[in-house]
Amino acid sequence: MKRIRRHHIFILFFISLLWITGATSYLYESGRSLYAKIELFSTIFRTIQEQYVDETDSQDLIENAIEGMVSSLDPHTMYFTKEKFQEWNQDFEGYSGIGIYFDVIRGKITILSVISGGPSDKVGLHTSDKIIGINGKSAIGIKRDEVPLKLKGPRGSQVEILVERKGWKNPKSFTIIRDEVHIESVPYSFMIQPQTGYINIARFSATTEKEFQDALEKLDAQGMQRLVLDLRQNGGGYLESAVKVVDRFLPGGHRIVYTKGRVKNTFREYFSTSRTSHAHLPLVVLIDRASASASEIVAGALQDWDRALIIGETSFGKGLVQGQFPMRDGSALLMTTARYYTPSGRMIQRPYDQKTHHEYFTEIFNDDRRDQLEEDTSRPMKYTLILNRKVLGGGGIMPDIEFSVENDTLSDVIRRLVYSPERFFFTYVDLNMRSNLKTKIEFNDFLKSYHVNGNNLQKFLEYIRKQGFKISNREFVKNKKDIEFFLKLSMASVIWGDEARYKLQMTRDRQLMEALTHLSSSEKILKRAYAVGQKS
Repeated sequence: MKRIRRHHIFILFFISLLWITGATSYLYESGRSLYAKIELFSTIFRTIQEQYVDETDSQDLIENAIEGMVSSLDPHTMYFTKEKFQEWNQDFEGYSGIGIYFDVIRGKITILSVISGGPSDKVGLHTSDKIIGINGKSAIGIKRDEVPLKLKGPRGSQVEILVERKGWKNPKSFTIIRDEVHIESVPYSFMIQPQTGYINIARFSATTEKEFQDALEKLDAQGMQRLVLDLRQNGGGYLESAVKVVDRFLPGGHRIVYTKGRVKNTFREYFSTSRTSHAHLPLVVLIDRASASASEIVAGALQDWDRALIIGETSFGKGLVQGQFPMRDGSALLMTTARYYTPSGRMIQRPYDQKTHHEYFTEIFNDDRRDQLEEDTSRPMKYTLILNRKVLGGGGIMPDIEFSVENDTLSDVIRRLVYSPERFFFTYVDLNMRSNLKTKIEFNDFLKSYHVNGNNLQKFLEYIRKQGFKISNREFVKNKKDIEFFLKLSMASVIWGDEARYKLQMTRDRQLMEALTHLSSSEKILKRAYAVGQKS
């Protein structure tokens, strides 16, 4: 095995430390002790290489050392290898492939949904199609993590797939030209009630501004007079994209967020512009304990300017700004360079000192620990900028109206059915319930009035037992309501697609239903804030 020389290690770590700190004067003053530590590292590295009981990989040792150094900082500073960085970046920049969501069911790549406008959509692939061959070789029995390696590739390259579809006598071959696939930042936007629009932002990516503007224009054309903006489960993304979303709702010249760090150039302020398009639209914003970072910038700015009513649960509490520092080998350091603050001066970051990373990332999902954090009297108090309402900093965005829901109310039987790799509901619907239903009923009628009949329930019970799933008659009857719902959910997905499935799921969304009851309150806050602003 090729060994890395001692003086190479010295140069590598001296430059790394110099670059990370950016404080050359400090390094000069403490140069002797720093040199000694780097010499120590080099000696330990060489000793391991030469005398450790098993042969070691130089690259792994160095990457582990880097990760150890990074892990001593805050929980959000991370080092990514080239492969991990590419995977992480897909959520925000997209990737090159064929544009499907899939699972491997009974050894076959099964398409769960097709990304609209993507390469697979263009050639006519459908939900529940099964890919059984790739580039002339069988794909039956392929492992799930091997699929992206076969289907992704450089933009413009070709991949040939063999597809099975119910109703076809023989499989058919498709040649697909790989292209850039952007994971939607705004996956759902529709009218949820007469005059009430609904927009879900799943992440803040490079395309969020355009997608969000397109969604607003679509809903305006359908008569939107008020809006529910859903930021639940949104872990953040690009700060600039969050700023551009807020910009649609505030008059020009309002500070949206500012950042401040140790280095002078990390102080930045972001203001609304003249691009405001919906300054007088009543607005409810939904957040939960997984809403973080850029989501908190949006919710915090709209709350501080008394521009929206915030409903749900206290958000995650991530107020640290990460800069991306790409390395020559394709790896990258995502390093915290500043903290961000809402317009009223709230720092949203939750305390992380004297906690392991595991404790920090899990405590927000522990109800008892959350109560302690929310009741902490030492948290700094601020006031909203128009109506002078009290708001707290140092621990996420607290909603104006708290409404929590239980994380999981499903029985063990239903969880086993839903999360089985066999995907029982999907496969049963695909085999037995999709035929001709789309021509017999419109989706809105299906949503409001369709019920799975007793014959299909009995056949489903026989089907899952034949597949080896153990369930008693008593358990089946006890969970009948949930079984009916998940069968209907799979029907919506298989026949009408993702948005149909999502709309059906919303009928069980208690937080969303609660938010809809407070739309009039959001209108009152908007009118009060406007009146006070006019006087001042």
